[in-house]
Amino acid sequence: MQQNAIARSFPVDESAAIDEAAYHVVDVEVGKRIKRRRQQLKMSQSALGAAVGVSFQQIQKYERGYNRVSASTLYEMAQLLSVPMAYFFEGLQNPLSTVNGELNRKAILREEFVATDEGQRLVDAFMVMPKKMRPRFISLLVAFETGD
Repeated sequence: MQQNAIARSFPVDESAAIDEAAYHVVDVEVGKRIKRRRQQLKMSQSALGAAVGVSFQQIQKYERGYNRVSASTLYEMAQLLSVPMAYFFEGLQNPLSTVNGELNRKAILREEFVATDEGQRLVDAFMVMPKKMRPRFISLLVAFETGD
């Protein structure tokens, strides 16, 4: 089967293990976004799978980019996760452009951290902190960073 020009223009995720080299970068990114949003809502893989009619193992495969999510399943997930369909594709890099690559990687790492329980606790604690205390707190964190 011949790939279309759009599919060929997106590179395969090179950071994946050797046997994962065939996974399409868009499928991997869509999977990451499904996982991030599911975790933000504190929804289990089993609950999401049951809601869209697949097993939790299939949700794992979607989230890792091992299996491609069908349009109808992705539509159902968008409804369940309370996001527009565009959420899964917004900001995908033009594969021919590497402008702002490092900035985008940092943004993705931050977004993934905030989606974790630890990240949520940190953000929640920071948001209830008085605004005048926040710069001091940040200075303290920086001091820990340079102390290693």
